[in-house]
Amino acid sequence: MPGFPHRTNQRPLQKGLFALAAATLLAACAAPGPTETVGLSPLSEATSAIAPTPTAAPTLIPYESPDWFQNAVLYEVYVRSFYDSDGDGTGDLRGVEMKLDYIESLGADAIWLMPIFPSPSLHGYDVTDFVAVNPEYGTLADLQSLVAAAHARGLRILLDFVPSHLSEQHPLFVEAYANPESEHTDWFVFTNDANTLYAGFANNTEMPRFNHYNPEVVDYLNEAALFWLDLDGDGDFTDGMDGFRVDNATFPPQEFLVSLRQAVKAANPEALLLGETWVPDPRSLSIYYQDQFDALFDFPLYSALQGGPNSPGDGVLNGKGFASLLGPLFEEQDERYPVEGLRVRFISNHDTDRIATEVRRDPTRQRLAASLLACLPGPLMVYYGEEIGMPGQKGTSPWWDAYRRAPLDWYAAEQGPGQATWFLQPDRDNQPHDGISVEEQDGNPTSLLTWYRSLLGLRRSTPAVQEGIAAFPDAEGLGKTGLLILRGEGPASVLCAYNFGDEPLDIVVSGLPFNAGQLQDLLTGPPLPVEFDPAAPYTFTLPPLSSFWLSGD
Repeated sequence: MPGFPHRTNQRPLQKGLFALAAATLLAACAAPGPTETVGLSPLSEATSAIAPTPTAAPTLIPYESPDWFQNAVLYEVYVRSFYDSDGDGTGDLRGVEMKLDYIESLGADAIWLMPIFPSPSLHGYDVTDFVAVNPEYGTLADLQSLVAAAHARGLRILLDFVPSHLSEQHPLFVEAYANPESEHTDWFVFTNDANTLYAGFANNTEMPRFNHYNPEVVDYLNEAALFWLDLDGDGDFTDGMDGFRVDNATFPPQEFLVSLRQAVKAANPEALLLGETWVPDPRSLSIYYQDQFDALFDFPLYSALQGGPNSPGDGVLNGKGFASLLGPLFEEQDERYPVEGLRVRFISNHDTDRIATEVRRDPTRQRLAASLLACLPGPLMVYYGEEIGMPGQKGTSPWWDAYRRAPLDWYAAEQGPGQATWFLQPDRDNQPHDGISVEEQDGNPTSLLTWYRSLLGLRRSTPAVQEGIAAFPDAEGLGKTGLLILRGEGPASVLCAYNFGDEPLDIVVSGLPFNAGQLQDLLTGPPLPVEFDPAAPYTFTLPPLSSFWLSGD
């Protein structure tokens, strides 16, 4: 089995109510299709045979989730599109380091780097070397410099790890393909004796599946993970990656995921394991916390808010879903999932249409979505460009998801030092001087960028919102589009109130824990006109497409 010398930079190659909520909110949730497709082999039977449906295990995770991620803001970066340090049109690792000030200004605590491995594709999820840096992005030394600079600021770095599959151009697969005598035949899922048909990710032959029931494969992938945790191989994990976002986490068998966790946590108990689990039914997510992950992306919530990949724009954020059912969804998750099991809330990522596109570029709905994201308990994720309102939706061949992963617009003219220019299709969603750039929004008190910075700063500085418990008060007048979230306990609580509809809502709510007096909206500053009386129901009006963070302090 090939080993991984530490110093290589070679580049070879319920419950009734909850069931109703789940059915109403999540019917559209499904895994996205492959980014690129080629001619396919008839492999569905083989794939299903090695990917059994997970079943519940009797024990929960033996490790506590890292303290540093409990309420973190995670910023997702596609390195190719972020910032170009050397003028070749492609973003790189040095560019990310050069823009740490910007990332920090957003209120981020951690950065998720999409795959940085050598790969023949733009997306990078078909890996040709699991322990090297894509030369388009720089060198291992560049990565070490980025990690050191981020850690000096208190920022953590997560690496996108892809244990499900690899590239058809990976030397190990090249050696095994059409070679039944290869010592690596059992590393993959060949479906004929000639080793010419095989299972691939989403039946994509460019990304052959690993056979995770082969112990050599398990050791190979675990050793690769450990390489990134200690970049200089000195046994000190403070200079390595702070954990992994594990791609396509629903495919590898649970035995492999347990092994990965054991290896990672034995090396660095503070390392994070964050799983990508596209699961339609939130009741099934608890399986993946059992000896496997510290945190999972909250895809059920994403589908409720956005409508899901198959019904984009049909969720709560567009006033079409039932906001009143979000409360039961959260409460049931709290009951079913272990206390240590974190859910990462998000409103878009690299596999989905961007939030600006989902809400038809409505700036008010974008602000409303960000306000909800910031109020929810636990960690949250911001996809690069979301903070300036970049649109993006799945495009046409051969670019497909590149439209969702276009370069971040630093300048109004889309030209200037550091601007990535690798994707300039005429039909791309962003255009020069469209108001959607850092240059046009930085310092503008009414811009979306300023809104994000203010929201995340307010979240951090408000203990009730940053770390308080969450409850969902009953109230009259919420209808289909209203939602109340009470963060914290006692007089220092904050009531986050939302109206996702086009008509005003007259809300009557009882039992709020504030002291008598006027309630102030932390988002806008002025107090509400009606004074709060603890002995009486509180009545207030939510204008269309509005949010309040009400505080009595």
